[in-house]
Amino acid sequence: MKFSVACNFDHALLTGLEPYPVYEVYGKLTSDHFGGGRPSFYLPSINETKLKSYVEACHGRKIAFNYLLNSSTMGNMEFTRQGQRKLDELFEWLDGIGVDSVTVASPFFLKLVKTRYPRLKVRISSHRYTDTPRKIRFWAEQGADYIVISEVGIYREFKVLEAMRKAAGDRVELQLIVNNWCRQDCAIAGIHASALNHASQKGSRGFPLDYCSILCNYVRLMDPVNYVRANWIRPEDLRHYEDLGYENFKIVERNTPTRILVERVKAYHNRRYDGNLLDLFQNYAYPYDKFGEKEKESFSAKRLFKYFVKPRAVNLFKFMKVIKFGKMASVMYPLRGPNPVFIDNRKLDGFIEFFRAGSCAARDCDECRYCHQWARKSVEIDPQWKAGMEEIYDDLLGDLHSGAFWEPYYKSAIAYTQELSKDVLQRGKRAAS
Repeated sequence: MKFSVACNFDHALLTGLEPYPVYEVYGKLTSDHFGGGRPSFYLPSINETKLKSYVEACHGRKIAFNYLLNSSTMGNMEFTRQGQRKLDELFEWLDGIGVDSVTVASPFFLKLVKTRYPRLKVRISSHRYTDTPRKIRFWAEQGADYIVISEVGIYREFKVLEAMRKAAGDRVELQLIVNNWCRQDCAIAGIHASALNHASQKGSRGFPLDYCSILCNYVRLMDPVNYVRANWIRPEDLRHYEDLGYENFKIVERNTPTRILVERVKAYHNRRYDGNLLDLFQNYAYPYDKFGEKEKESFSAKRLFKYFVKPRAVNLFKFMKVIKFGKMASVMYPLRGPNPVFIDNRKLDGFIEFFRAGSCAARDCDECRYCHQWARKSVEIDPQWKAGMEEIYDDLLGDLHSGAFWEPYYKSAIAYTQELSKDVLQRGKRAAS
């Protein structure tokens, strides 16, 4: 067993990871010219100086550093002379500061690194959705050193995982993300990855609204089975993957406070967790008391203003609905009080056996209903919070789909004046009666 752990660039993280078999951490600059798998507003604020210092600190503890260049969509600028200059500048710098490996989602980037910067190891991103032995062989033949298995649809197909492991042989090392919670066989994973790529590219003119995440969280809330059939691996079930020959496990996310990251590593190292399974894989709703003082900058007004106050891009009156969503769901803000969604991990003991016995790829979930039964037993949602979130989702998604989110400000002002007038009139009638 060995772990690759998300890097939040807190030096205390390296101390916390010491008792565990962590061989590397992974991260990137808050933004670069080519982007990566997470938006800048989601990431720690890191410049070149801080990243170089952190790489040195990792090496001082015999931990490798993996830099993420796993963007799938770069507007073809990588095939221009200007793009090539930017690529060489970035790779020369990464090579020079001692970065040990890079994660890419492009075969061109793979070949580029192997040809020009042979010291660097190359990992194929999960955003390439590698989920068959044939895809394993392709990347191995192209020279990849590591492959992150698809994060959305293969983790419970044990026969396929076994065949993929055999196809890899000794040529390439496979890695599994243990605590990803993307919906099983997510139909929009590709477009989501593309949107996230652009949101961490320097000079991006798009507005960093994570529409796919909003939509997916809405789907989870309305149909809680999606919490259970998501593509995670419980700590207790890790042994089944080890039995197939998998030993390289990746732990996410990079916006996670140090205390929680260490707790996640501990749970998977001990192969057991008692409590809310969301503690291990939810990528938001982190409890306020788990944040260090510096980590609280992630939900500061300054950060919010930097990334989202763009009056020419969206209607800021309407954007307040995103703020309301962020507070209620604890997405852009820390969690105050208990998590309104609770998945009792102990009630999922035995859940994996159905999948070990056979494939579910050819089954229709709505006919099978196996995961639905386990969801009813293990998932609890606060009904008052759920009702409030449904109202918020309906309002926010309604504005997004109708186009009202981008309406001219004068229309919002007129609507606001009309609502205010109605309110004043109603108050007057109540006072008169």
